[in-house]
Amino acid sequence: MARQLVQRVKGTRDFYPEDWEYQKWLAEKFISLGTSFGYQEYEGSILEHMDLYLGKSSEEIVNRQTFSLTDRDGRLLVLRPELTPTLARMVAQREGQTVFPVRWQSYGQFFRYERPQRGRGRAFFQWNIDLLGSESHAADAEIITIACLLFKNLGLTPDHVTIKINDREGLEQLLRTTLDIPHQWIHPLFALVDRMDKMHPSKFHNELEKIGLSENKIDRLDHILKTRDLTPFPWLQQILTQLDLNGVAQYVEPDLKIVRGFDYYTRTVFEAWAKTTLRRSVFGGGRYDNLTVQVGGKRDLPGVGFALGEMAMTELLKEVGLYPEIRTKCADVLVTVFSEDLAEHSVSFARTAREHGISTELYLNPGHRLDRQLKYADRKGIPTAVIIGPDEVHSNAVVVKDLVNRTQRVVARDCFDALWPQLKTNTQATEK
Repeated sequence: MARQLVQRVKGTRDFYPEDWEYQKWLAEKFISLGTSFGYQEYEGSILEHMDLYLGKSSEEIVNRQTFSLTDRDGRLLVLRPELTPTLARMVAQREGQTVFPVRWQSYGQFFRYERPQRGRGRAFFQWNIDLLGSESHAADAEIITIACLLFKNLGLTPDHVTIKINDREGLEQLLRTTLDIPHQWIHPLFALVDRMDKMHPSKFHNELEKIGLSENKIDRLDHILKTRDLTPFPWLQQILTQLDLNGVAQYVEPDLKIVRGFDYYTRTVFEAWAKTTLRRSVFGGGRYDNLTVQVGGKRDLPGVGFALGEMAMTELLKEVGLYPEIRTKCADVLVTVFSEDLAEHSVSFARTAREHGISTELYLNPGHRLDRQLKYADRKGIPTAVIIGPDEVHSNAVVVKDLVNRTQRVVARDCFDALWPQLKTNTQATEK
């Protein structure tokens, strides 16, 4: 009886070579953009103490989306669902040795126990980019500018995507002064506003009543959330002015309904939304001005950043026809083995080629016919084959066969110094 094939864990993915090549391509797009603004790469632990997230991440993530486990000493740990608390912990641990502002970026794997769907899984990769140590609106504008330039670099236009931004602190002040909303209502109110686009209007209305809002205040709240008058939001106006100077304002629009679900956000919040049939948030971010103290730091360090999950971005690129055609990288050269008694010559050439920086495969079965070996190279996409038969051994040369153009030539050993650079130039491009 045949054994049943063990399936991968729900919500996770396997990355075959072509899939992993795309991941590397996308990660390079992210990291190179951050590097151009002076952001350094870092990485944190995949395992964290649950305490790191309590009262900092959203209640939904902490209570329903974490993959948790208990270690042998009874401590509750989680597979990281996000990176910002880890970043705050790392900076707080070295705040006396660090030069501010800090510009850091990371690309790594994260885990959330949520319902797998288009553009969302339980294990995913995410680009995190953050600026800590500046209270200036210019820091927020820089982070949002980077997000806009990423779209531009990927070929996405304002017709494909927009970044909606808001000032959480400004909105809270406006609601407390104009609607006389007490402080203790703000948290549950923002939690509802964050989900209002996913709720039927009548349900949203009923939930507001449960908090304590009267019919009149609900109507006035609706008017405020839909207004485009930014007079009460000077902080937001400063950011928009800076984005215009940075040449990316066409990607951005103010939206007072954007409040974000994470508890650590204090002021600027923003989300990138697809305008295609994807119709969902692609990523989000914002300002968090006291998170380092919450994780045990000695002083408040203002910060701003965003986290971009690759799954939603990939779906968007596919939908608008911008997903790249990726070729997996293969060896530059296949060194064939003519026969068992000549194998040492092939081994010697392969070793020398690698010493000169040439990615080289050595065929492993000398009993196979030469045409079978060449067919193997062709199927793998290896552009060049080297043949060392009795005649080549006798004349101290090799046959270099170009499998792309179907040509070949004999190269003497004393001409090998000129051969190595030529073999490198035959390497196939990763991206068409």
